Amino acid sequence: MSEMFTYTDKFSSDLSKWDVSQVTDMHELFCFAENFTSDLSKWNVENVTDMSGMFAYAKKFTSDLSKWNVAKVTSMEAMFNEARKFNSDLSQWDVGNVTNMGSMFWLAEEFNSDLSRWNVSNVVSMAGMFSELPNFNSDLSNWDVSKVTDMCEMFEMATNFTSDLSKWDVANVTNMNGMFLGTEKFTSDLSNWNVSKVEDMGGMFAEAENFTSDLSKWDVSAVTDMSYIFSEARKFNSDLSKWNVSKVTDMSFMFASAERFTSDLSHWDVSNVTNMKSMFNEATKFTSDLSTWNVSKVTNMHSMFTDAYKFNSDLSKWDVSQVTDMSGMFARALNFTSDLSKWNVSKVTKMNSIFADARKFNSDLSNWNVSQVTEMFSMFAHAQKFSSDLSSWDVSNVENMEMMFSNTNFDCNLNSWQVNAQTKARHAFFDSKFSPKSVETWKDKLNPQEYQLLFADFLD
Repeated sequence: MSEMFTYTDKFSSDLSKWDVSQVTDMHELFCFAENFTSDLSKWNVENVTDMSGMFAYAKKFTSDLSKWNVAKVTSMEAMFNEARKFNSDLSQWDVGNVTNMGSMFWLAEEFNSDLSRWNVSNVVSMAGMFSELPNFNSDLSNWDVSKVTDMCEMFEMATNFTSDLSKWDVANVTNMNGMFLGTEKFTSDLSNWNVSKVEDMGGMFAEAENFTSDLSKWDVSAVTDMSYIFSEARKFNSDLSKWNVSKVTDMSFMFASAERFTSDLSHWDVSNVTNMKSMFNEATKFTSDLSTWNVSKVTNMHSMFTDAYKFNSDLSKWDVSQVTDMSGMFARALNFTSDLSKWNVSKVTKMNSIFADARKFNSDLSNWNVSQVTEMFSMFAHAQKFSSDLSSWDVSNVENMEMMFSNTNFDCNLNSWQVNAQTKARHAFFDSKFSPKSVETWKDKLNPQEYQLLFADFLD
C-alpha cells in the first residue's frame, strides 16, 4: 500500500472498515493527501514494518490512533511530518523496534501527546523529531537514547519544551546541530552530558534565551562546527575556558548577541578556524584576553567584534594575513584601542565600516597594505579620535569610499590617493575636519558629481 494515496490532495473517502491486517508497507500511504480525514482508529496494522512518511503533509488528519499496534514498525521517519492538526494520544504505543524517528512530528503543530513511557532504545535517528512543535512539552527524562547518533534540530523551535534531559546518555551522538535552537523556555541541566563524539554543534543553543547550564566540563574535542552555537543565548555565561576547540573550523556567530557571556577564552586553540564572522557581535560584556590566539587560517572576520562595547584586548600580534573580509570588524567597539600597526592586511578586499564608531581607536595604520581593498564605505565614520597618517595608502582598487571619514576630527593630506572616475566618494568627508585642500587633486580624478558631494550633507 506504499504511496497509494500520495498527492491525492482532494481524497477523503471513508476507509474506516478496510482490512489492512496483511499489509507490511505503508510508507507515504497518505503523503500529501491534504484533505484526508477518515477515521482509522480500528485499523489492524500489526504486521506493518514501514510507516515512514505515512501521514506527511496530511494537514487535516486528526484520527485517533491510540490503540494501534505498531510493535513491528522499524521506520517512523517523517510519519506525521507537517500533519498540522494531528494530536492523537500515542502514549501507549510500543515503538521498541523503531530505529528511525527523524522528522517524525516536524511541524505537527497541535501535537502534544505524552510520550514519557516510549521505549526508544533502538532508535538511531531523532533528527528534527520535534522540530517546530509550539505546544509539545512531554516529559522525556527517562528516555533511553543511548543508540541515537543524530539529534540534529531535534527540538528546534519547540518553544514550550521544558523537560529535564539531565540523565540522557548521548554518548553516541555525532550531530547536535540546531538541537535546541529557539527553545525559549528550555533550562535543563546538561552539565554531565557526554558529547565526546559530537562533530557538529552549529546553532545548538541559538535563541535558547533562558539556557544557563554549566557546560565547563564538556569534551568538545571532536567538534568541527560551532557556528551560531550560543547566538542569542542571552543569559548564557558558562565557563568555557578549558574547552578543547582545536578541531573547530567554523566559529561564525558563535557568541553573537550572547549579552551576558564573559568567560575567559585566552587559552583556546583556534588554529584551525577559518571563519570568525560575527563571532562576538553584540557580545556586549565580553572582555577576554585574546592576544595569543592563532588566527592564521581565518579568512573571514566580518563584524567579528561589532557592538562588543567593552572589548579591548591586545590584538597587535595577530596573524591576519589570510583574511579577505574585515567589514564592520570593530564597528561600535567603543573601548577598542589596540595597536594594529603591524597587521598584514594584504589580502583584505572589504573594509566597510571596520572602525565605524570605534570612538577611542587611534592606532597607526600608515603602513597597511590596502592595495587589494575594493570597499571602504564608512571605514572610519565617527571614529573621532583616529588621526593616523594614511597618505601613502594605495587605494587604486577601491570602488566605494562613501562616508569613509564622515564625522571624524582629523585632517590628512590625501592628494596622492589614486581615486578615479569610477570611485564612489559621496559624503566621504561629511561633518569632518578635513580641509578641501587635502583632496584638491581629486577634482581632476573623480566624476564631477562625486567630487561636488565629497563634503556634502547626506540630504544633498
